[in-house]
Amino acid sequence: MRKIKLDNFKNKTLLVISPHADDEVLGCGGLISKIKKEGGKVYVLIFNVGSVSSTNNKKATKIWKKETESAMKFLKVDGYETIFDSPNDNRYLDSKPLHSIIKIIESESKVSLDNVKPNIVAIPTIHSHHQDHIQVFNACVAALRPMRSPVPEMVISYEAPEHSRWSTNGIFVPNFFVNIDKFLNNKIKAFYKYKSQVRVSHRDKDTIRAQAEYRGKETGMKVSEAYVLHRFII
Repeated sequence: MRKIKLDNFKNKTLLVISPHADDEVLGCGGLISKIKKEGGKVYVLIFNVGSVSSTNNKKATKIWKKETESAMKFLKVDGYETIFDSPNDNRYLDSKPLHSIIKIIESESKVSLDNVKPNIVAIPTIHSHHQDHIQVFNACVAALRPMRSPVPEMVISYEAPEHSRWSTNGIFVPNFFVNIDKFLNNKIKAFYKYKSQVRVSHRDKDTIRAQAEYRGKETGMKVSEAYVLHRFII
């Protein structure tokens, strides 16, 4: 079994699993930037880029897909894939069979666990009111069971700042923090590639910065990203 040290992320591979395009930036934009800066590899598996726009969801989906491509290019990820990316797919991942989502994570994607063989896997938190996030979390837990090989040495779940304090599963209580002082601006710039998803005073540069400062104060840092550590093998 491969070992992992956290003195730096050189030669490490991160796989971020995202329910919707932009979740990966809001939850892990700083970590992604840090790993790329230090010479590691990053892959992103995005389940849904299908818009729920009631007026013209075909046009909205096309825009969102272009924004996703722009964000991935800006972050210099080594590979990514979007799974449900047509207007007809919508965003209701909880209506998809759980076993089909598990298979996509395990093997049926070009950035699957089998293909990427990541050291680190970042998954969405279960502490959410959003059914899609909960469905993907449950699929990730099944796909990342210890009996599979190779076993990623580190599994963390990232928060969804908008709804991690309002759920039927309790609130997000982090126990793992990443200093993103050098990468916060990059995270904000990456998110703004998703122009159609920006919401002033709700999901914008000010709320992203405020969240990073809040998490930083919890651990004596200026700014940080917060995670729940589920597995750490040394």
